[in-house]
Amino acid sequence: MLPDDPARAALAENAARGLPVVPQLRLLCIAEALSAPAPPNALDLNAELETLCAALRESVRRRIGWLYFAPAGQCVPVAVPRRLLQAAILCWTRGVLSLPGQQAALHLDATPHAAILVLRGGIGHRLPADTRALLLRLAAVCGGAVVQSGGNSSFTAALRLPLAGTASLREAPAEAELLYDRYSPLQIFLQEYCAGPNE
Repeated sequence: MLPDDPARAALAENAARGLPVVPQLRLLCIAEALSAPAPPNALDLNAELETLCAALRESVRRRIGWLYFAPAGQCVPVAVPRRLLQAAILCWTRGVLSLPGQQAALHLDATPHAAILVLRGGIGHRLPADTRALLLRLAAVCGGAVVQSGGNSSFTAALRLPLAGTASLREAPAEAELLYDRYSPLQIFLQEYCAGPNE
């Protein structure tokens, strides 16, 4: 938490008093993700998504096989904010988990100039309202593009994210950071579906 962030400071005080803060923290995280600028260092999408998917499989109370991730098989450097990437994926995942029996599938591929990330799962009109805005911002922040399906059909989004070949890479977070922090993005976005950090 930044010391000059009054919204987070107020939430921290409420949490210290034992008051529920996750719904407000979720809104704050979405607002911060949508306003985050492009970072100076790139993320390796393969490593970031591997960590996030591993934490999801470990924590989410669902049948085996509910989440499928196909990595690109190589380093995929993209200059996007980590909190924006995590918020977009977890908000979409929330929509998938809200429907019984749904499978979430992520496919990552790399061309010589761009990463191609495809998300499949959920129903267009049943996704959380912020999902589309987060995916649009994820593409826009690095000069990419996104195509999303909608309506009453199965949801699919395809993002083209330009590679950041010369930028230095940030190290991906450890899986434990997502699993054992009670205010990690995993717990903030999917609290109702995840085992708590002390369970």
